[in-house]
Amino acid sequence: PPEIERPPQAQAVKSGGIAAFYCYATGEPAPSFTWKKNGKKLRYTDSRYLISDFEGGSLLRIEPVRKKKESGMYECVAENGNGDPVSVEAELTVYDEKELPNGFPQIIQNPGMKVVEKSRNAVLVCEGAGDPNPTITWIKDTMPVDLKANPRLSLMKQGKLRGSLRIEAAEETDQGKYECVATNSIGTEYSYSAQLYVRVRRVPPHFTIRPELKYEVKNGADVNITCVAVGSPMPFVKWREGVKDLTPDNDVPIGKNVLILTNIRETTNYTCVAASKLGIIETHTVVKVQALPRAPTNVRVSDVQPTSVRL
Repeated sequence: PPEIERPPQAQAVKSGGIAAFYCYATGEPAPSFTWKKNGKKLRYTDSRYLISDFEGGSLLRIEPVRKKKESGMYECVAENGNGDPVSVEAELTVYDEKELPNGFPQIIQNPGMKVVEKSRNAVLVCEGAGDPNPTITWIKDTMPVDLKANPRLSLMKQGKLRGSLRIEAAEETDQGKYECVATNSIGTEYSYSAQLYVRVRRVPPHFTIRPELKYEVKNGADVNITCVAVGSPMPFVKWREGVKDLTPDNDVPIGKNVLILTNIRETTNYTCVAASKLGIIETHTVVKVQALPRAPTNVRVSDVQPTSVRL
């Protein structure tokens, strides 16, 4: 039979605010969830109720909460066809905004919309107050942000920004709607939501160090030819000799590729290719082996010295 792993928590919120219950359960097969209020199954028809299943659990979110309608016992029921369904209850208390108990948490500073460039850092500001001092947690797209699972995310611990969410080296997956939640023993208060946009710079590849058009070398000489290209995303760079790839497909360097030629015996054309999903560019070079001069013919001696002969 299914087992409730983490039950929903009792909450006290103000009228007009947000309440969210998270219910986690395990079982084989994975259980399905239903929510009840005061023993009656909740319907999906009321737009203020969001019921959303996720891997290993279910969310019931009420927004906005109405004082008279919403107070009561909420029940999460998990069943999977093996044994009896299991259920757990959590109480929701709703206070009138004008009659909040002393110390009820409040959000002093709400997070605001933010645009951050990919791989840059961002801070979503949140400041809460209350007595006792509230704990700040964060919600992204209605789900709790798990700071332990993502080392790039952290809560700021000191000063006015205490409780703000710091995101290091932002990725596209960080984009979404964020809310901060202030909770103490008196109640729970949600901030306004703030959208975080992660902007990805898109720059087609271009060469910053091109090979020279021609390298003249002696027969049997060595030469190294550097080719560098940049872009966003950074391009792969490879070398070709005619139509033959010289860079193995499973080891194509990014940004820079040095062609190392040894014991050069014949003139050859080479192509440096830079490629990303935004385009493919190429530049050409020729390595020319200098021919030895021909032996002179019809040679006549014009002057003889003790140590030299002029021809």
